[in-house]
Amino acid sequence: MKTDLNRRGVVFFALLAVIISLLYSSTVHAPFNFDDEVVIKFEVAQKATGDLYSNLYPPRYRHLFYSSLIFNYSKGKLNPFGYHLVNITLHIFTSIVIFFIAFFTAQKSLSLEKKEALSIASITTLLFSINPIQSETVNYISARATGMSSFFYLAALLSFILGSFRKQKPTPRFLLYLLSLVCFLASILCKETALTFPAALLLYDVCFMRNEYWTSLKNRLLFFYLPLFLCATISVFKVLSMKSMIVDWWQRIDFEYGFKQIQIIGHGARLILLPVGLTFDYDFPNTFFATNTLPIATFLFALGVILTIALYSPKRLILVSFCFFWFLITLATTNSILPRTDLLSERNLYLPSFGILFLLAITIHRLVLANHNQLVVKKIGAYCLIIFFIFQIMLLHKRNLLYRSNILLWEDTLQKSPGKLRALHNLSHFYIAEKNYAKAFTILQALTKSKASPHYISYAHSNLGSIYLQLGDYLKAEKEFKSGIRAKSSQPTNHFNLGTLLASQGRNLAAKESYEKAEGLYKNYRWGYQVPAELYINKARLLLKLKLYKEAEVSINNYLKRVPESGPGHFVLASIFSAIGKQDKALREYSLIGNTPKLKGEVHNNRALIFIKKKDFNLALEELHQAITISPNLIDAHYNLGNLLIQTNGDPIEASRHLEKALKLSTSQEVTSRIKHTLNSLP
Repeated sequence: MKTDLNRRGVVFFALLAVIISLLYSSTVHAPFNFDDEVVIKFEVAQKATGDLYSNLYPPRYRHLFYSSLIFNYSKGKLNPFGYHLVNITLHIFTSIVIFFIAFFTAQKSLSLEKKEALSIASITTLLFSINPIQSETVNYISARATGMSSFFYLAALLSFILGSFRKQKPTPRFLLYLLSLVCFLASILCKETALTFPAALLLYDVCFMRNEYWTSLKNRLLFFYLPLFLCATISVFKVLSMKSMIVDWWQRIDFEYGFKQIQIIGHGARLILLPVGLTFDYDFPNTFFATNTLPIATFLFALGVILTIALYSPKRLILVSFCFFWFLITLATTNSILPRTDLLSERNLYLPSFGILFLLAITIHRLVLANHNQLVVKKIGAYCLIIFFIFQIMLLHKRNLLYRSNILLWEDTLQKSPGKLRALHNLSHFYIAEKNYAKAFTILQALTKSKASPHYISYAHSNLGSIYLQLGDYLKAEKEFKSGIRAKSSQPTNHFNLGTLLASQGRNLAAKESYEKAEGLYKNYRWGYQVPAELYINKARLLLKLKLYKEAEVSINNYLKRVPESGPGHFVLASIFSAIGKQDKALREYSLIGNTPKLKGEVHNNRALIFIKKKDFNLALEELHQAITISPNLIDAHYNLGNLLIQTNGDPIEASRHLEKALKLSTSQEVTSRIKHTLNSLP
């Protein structure tokens, strides 16, 4: 019998992994979205975090979360597949951990038979794993902080449960308690909200560890709770960012905000039980809080259910209390008396949902599947449960389809949260990325005329300017960038874009001023992004034109620190070295360009110029012939080759042919005059 149950368990886990994998297979190639742009493309890809998180010590803010992203980047760069695969795998393992917690709780604490405990654990796991509310945590890569933290949080609870069985040898108990503490610390290093774990663990202890299956409270206090308290203290005071964060939390306490959260929390519970109307960015206008009828009615109904359960079975009250307070405790850091920009995020319901779904699973089992029910009731209940799971799968599949496209996701968000200005902003961003300028233009115009914050209005002007720039309307682009600066002068993007526009028009001194302003704002203004690597290379090119070589070298080195394998970056540095007479260093940098097609011809041309200075004309000729072979329409290579042939008394016919070719390609009056002058020098 035991072997049969174990076999069924293995089959269940295998099917669970297959079901989750199939349901989320449609999103494994979903693009980066929202904060992924900052976290992955800037912080990780440009190596701003690599040195900080390469070692386990000292621990830093969300250390394991960032380390996992760095691992993904090292394997697949900016291919989203690997990132999504890790998130899906985490969800599978979290679901398995939930199965064991539900099973041992039902068997040991609720004194149910093994078969009934397995039934409850299976229902709980399915309710959790295929619930559409979990879609954001799995599909949104930056939500991995929540997914990883929840896995370790629940693994810590499971290890504590296993270590607290009465029939346990001292060594395994010690190892399981140690594993629980390690998982707790790992959970904190994924997301700081895991600091609620001691309270959740104490809740489990008080509610369930009161019969003969568990070791004595004295043993738990001595061998687990004391080390747990020390670990929590170390986490708070040794991780400096966490210490300052807690101080910041304390200063931001707002009880009026907390009263509003009562309705938000109720709405979150409803979404877990009935995941309809899900959206990536929730909007709660004042009308949402205008009436208290529904929250009061819901509260009275819930209170009535709890009182009924208490009268019917005091033991069941303990179960209801655990599930209710688990939900509140695990949600407390994001939805309580600490104000946040986002009143509700689906990812923050990931861990709290266990409490509600565990209670729902027990209720379903007791009403339709328990042994005391008649066979007809069991059959009808089983069919209804299957239909319910199919309904959940359909909702999850439909929700996942939206994550395959940022435009689809944000169009859905805007439809469900029409007053959310951030949805307008993000949707316009993705329209521009897809070059759908007509739709982006309409949205951005609406955003600039709205009552949005200066941040969003400034960004809207920045994006409008970028559209005009793409369309070649430089006057309107400049006007929009300057309007964005007037809306919020401390927002650096408009200064950066304006600098790029001015540089393209040859207004170099004004461009330099804009670049320097943008760089200073990126460094000093806490707005979410670091200095873009692109700013450093653009600025270096500009400084090279202005012959400010030392400043240009500093700027391009800042760029190469972030993007060390960049061909264009090494090309600019080589050009700087060549300009200041460091020819050997220039040649070394040119050798690091790689196989960048657009640069290889210019590299050979520039190397030829260095060899000409070194009087090594044979190598120079060889380089110029390679340049022309790679880039047949490279004016400089044809001109330099023709001119070199004249100076070295080479073939005058070949020299004339290359100069004539350069003359045909020339679009500049100055260059044309120079080529004609050289042609006239031919004998």
